[in-house]
Amino acid sequence: MTELTRRGDVFVLDISDTPDDDHRFTFERIAALDAALTEVESSDGAAALVITAQGKFFSNGLVPELFGEAEYTPAYQRLVARFLVSEVPTVGALNGHCYAGALLFALAFDERIARTERGFLCLPEAAIKVPFTPGLAALAMARLAPQVAHRAMILAHRFDAESALEAGLVDAIVPVEELLDTAVARAAELAPLRGPVLGAIKNTRYAGVVEALHRSDKLTTMEATA
Repeated sequence: MTELTRRGDVFVLDISDTPDDDHRFTFERIAALDAALTEVESSDGAAALVITAQGKFFSNGLVPELFGEAEYTPAYQRLVARFLVSEVPTVGALNGHCYAGALLFALAFDERIARTERGFLCLPEAAIKVPFTPGLAALAMARLAPQVAHRAMILAHRFDAESALEAGLVDAIVPVEELLDTAVARAAELAPLRGPVLGAIKNTRYAGVVEALHRSDKLTTMEATA
């Protein structure tokens, strides 16, 4: 479900099963990611975390069939909130397509690096008739410039690597063969920031987002409730 390895001060979390999977956020993957972050945060000294996957998807997002489960959306949102305000710096190495709940998860990282080809970033909720919860909307609006948030959230625009970089969805783009090493190198630069001060600053910066993410709102589809 996940694999956590370490390169010096940098932990690398692979969230994939197999390269041909789309790595959706099942209950099991949410629990595995939560446990991995706990392990990283339990370490001593300087540290940073790179999150990546294998294959053509970073992740295809959430599992609509689980929206009816009372604990599904709250569990996912608590996970996103934990990553958003972790005292450990986080860098996403987006190896492929990053859609919907996967992109929202990635927006909780401190920085994101994407491959230069064969990967799209998109919040398709308007197109697939899934309204954002207040917490997830707050996250997107806190991490994206207003015009970019409008294009992403309202118009369900699909960004390629170049347009994602221009819009600020990602902080850098590199060829896929350089992706992980580049993310690890950047994470190593950020590792000395790790600690309670960083966590406190993040909690202050994103207090409203975290509060909204801890609400018990549930994702649903408009078609399912019509």
